[in-house]
Amino acid sequence: MTNALLAWTEAAKVKTNACLAKAKKYKKSPSEEGNSQKEEFFLTKCVQIIEGREEIDNDVYMKAVEKFKDSDWRELFVNMSTLKKRAGLDRL
Repeated sequence: MTNALLAWTEAAKVKTNACLAKAKKYKKSPSEEGNSQKEEFFLTKCVQIIEGREEIDNDVYMKAVEKFKDSDWRELFVNMSTLKKRAGLDRL
């Protein structure tokens, strides 16, 4: 009985370790890394856009940086026309 229990425990440990290894492998999949890089690119792009605008004061700049934390807002901002970007920044 003891041997059977030990064998069952050992089999359970092996199965658990295999599942953990598989989960770790898929936790950081290439698609997640691509999304992270894409989001970083959008963040960098947004900052580059406002850096190039001399008329943006520090207060508006910092409010815009806060808004850039929202991926939907970043995507909209990058795709807006120059006039709409200015209007969006004026409303912050």
